Amino acid sequence: MKKFLFLLPLAALASCQEKPIYENDSYTMYADRIVQGEYTGVAESPYKIVSNLDGEEYIWEKKNDLSTYPVLETPYLIEETAYNIGVDESVNAVEPDGTLRTGTEWGGVWTRDVSYSIIHSMSFIQTEAAKTSLMCKVNSKGEIVQDTGTGGAWPCSTDREIWVGAAWEIYKVTGDMEWLKTVYPIAKKSLEVDMRTVFESETDLVRGESSFIDWREQSYPTWMEPADIYDTKCLGTNMVFYIALTSAAEMGRILGDVETAQYFEEMAERIKKGINEHLWMDEAGYYAQYLGGRTDDLLYTKSETLGEALAILYGVAEGDRATRLSESLPIVDYGAPVFWPWIADQPPYHNQAVWPWVQAYWIHACAKVGNEHGVLHGVGAVWRAVMMYATNKENYVADTGNWRGTQINSSNMLWGLAGNISITFKLLMGMEFGADQLNFAPVVPENLKADRTVRNFRYRNATLDVTVSGYGDTIKSFKLDGQKMSEAVVPGNLEGHHTVEIEMSNSFKKDLGVNYQPACWAPLMPVVTMADGRLSWAPVEGAVYYNVYAGGELVGLASTTEIIIEDEWKGDIQVVAVAQDGTPSFPSKPININEKISVKLPETMLTKKNGTEFNVTVNVPEAGQWFLTWNYANGTGPVNTDNNCGIRMLYVDGVKTGINIFPHRGTGDWNNWGWTIPEKLDLKAGNHTFTLRMESDADNMDLEINDFKLRGYNLMKL
Repeated sequence: MKKFLFLLPLAALASCQEKPIYENDSYTMYADRIVQGEYTGVAESPYKIVSNLDGEEYIWEKKNDLSTYPVLETPYLIEETAYNIGVDESVNAVEPDGTLRTGTEWGGVWTRDVSYSIIHSMSFIQTEAAKTSLMCKVNSKGEIVQDTGTGGAWPCSTDREIWVGAAWEIYKVTGDMEWLKTVYPIAKKSLEVDMRTVFESETDLVRGESSFIDWREQSYPTWMEPADIYDTKCLGTNMVFYIALTSAAEMGRILGDVETAQYFEEMAERIKKGINEHLWMDEAGYYAQYLGGRTDDLLYTKSETLGEALAILYGVAEGDRATRLSESLPIVDYGAPVFWPWIADQPPYHNQAVWPWVQAYWIHACAKVGNEHGVLHGVGAVWRAVMMYATNKENYVADTGNWRGTQINSSNMLWGLAGNISITFKLLMGMEFGADQLNFAPVVPENLKADRTVRNFRYRNATLDVTVSGYGDTIKSFKLDGQKMSEAVVPGNLEGHHTVEIEMSNSFKKDLGVNYQPACWAPLMPVVTMADGRLSWAPVEGAVYYNVYAGGELVGLASTTEIIIEDEWKGDIQVVAVAQDGTPSFPSKPININEKISVKLPETMLTKKNGTEFNVTVNVPEAGQWFLTWNYANGTGPVNTDNNCGIRMLYVDGVKTGINIFPHRGTGDWNNWGWTIPEKLDLKAGNHTFTLRMESDADNMDLEINDFKLRGYNLMKL
């Protein structure tokens, strides 16, 4: 296993530009430049970058007047320049209508992009634009808008709730009670609808596509249809809900809505419990990306950097688990990949890629547990990308470090620049915003030891000049206006101009490592058929054996490409190819051999008309637990985007039992039939009336089109 080379701290400022701050096998970071093989990205001044990546010239020069923004003073020119390009590009991002543009190639405001960016740094760098952007992502029902996504957006995609965390961050920065009174009802209503809709009490987890990883082919097996993706319980998305619920609970308590706040706190604790019980992989030392299946769930064991980082930052991973996670997450030379291992037959985008804003969250997670090596590796990854591209790019290929080769990319990317800026304020200056105070907890790697100052930082009604001296993860001395304080805190009611002086201990409490891994692609998924009581499949390249699962449990191991189905096997049967090093493939498409009742119905188009019902009488031959699925078509939109997901409330004999969703299957394709996810029902023998009803909760993001066809149903015995 390769190891990072962590060099001694800089001996003197006069020679700092000649001694590496950090290096690995792919690049070296100096105080004023990045050297990556034959290419160099140089900070020629605090306001100019010149790079010759791939033999082309990339130049950034300051475009905007930055005199009203905080000023960074540091002996490391690369640090100062990286900060300045972030602020300069944040000014570029403010549109004429006062919103924050997502990127040069991405117009408009995206809920998830702007929210993650606000939490990173836009809450205090572009406060008014941040407020305006959040408010433009509220629909006519007073709910948060879900970005377009798989199968017609909400509720296949449910990460809209990160908006709540962003709104709360703005309050913590500003102390603006009118803002809190404005956003709390939106947060409350959206969360109440989502918890009724996508919370699964069996696992204490919420359903929905992985937050931000919204190209289905990039993170899900090919057999998964939009309905299957809706049913996955993802680490990142569940962290979004944990953040939203805890944030809304704090809002509610401040505003006196104690009963709702208590409910949100209780649900947050349930989700925290669900994440730790169902997604933690103790043998790996990190959480799995998601839990998913059809009638039976399996664990999808890839790491997922955003979710892992948020778990540490927001306290879902605690104590030794958080520390171990910081040392276990797979990383490569150029950063922490979005997920690992990678999918062999998919190009880089979310797959085989590093996204700098995700990397920034991982930096802060490493800082929280005092992992100096993880912090320095992460800072190097972000600053390298900025210097080599002379902009804040959206993403880059994980094993080459080049932005070329990804499927889509953009310069001046909002969440990239926001994550870059956060390194200055939330890492090196250690700013942590509380409900009524500004806390300080700097984490400075030894190789970045310095006296660094941020001047003209506006916090509520105060302007702060903050200096951090030395290195480490423990404060030795904290002074406010020259007076030594017992706590590293600036109160929220402070007014006027003040100085903060922080002296670090020049030590780290722990000596922690990182999990450096080579490029790794998982074996391809087996394609399995069933005949004559046997499962068979073609050999998978690189596989040395195959695990067989039934009912979500490992029931067999095959060294050949077939296996006899045992009589006791029930539920979903799936096969996983395993490589020599233990890397698993995606599980194969489920084959279920349970008893089944299939009923064809006349093709019926269900359109949006509030109060309209679809009723069918169902004969159940014996009492017990049954899975209900509907055979449906939805041609209102494409598989991968738009916002017309079909939704109805399900009633059994007049009693509401849950929500059924009927996602897009292809624009204009009304002959593409599929199945909804299995709905578990306890049924007595005899006739029952199943009702699909359009209700206020059963509305999508389009608010106009909520149509689909039905032509039958299945009842499967559990």
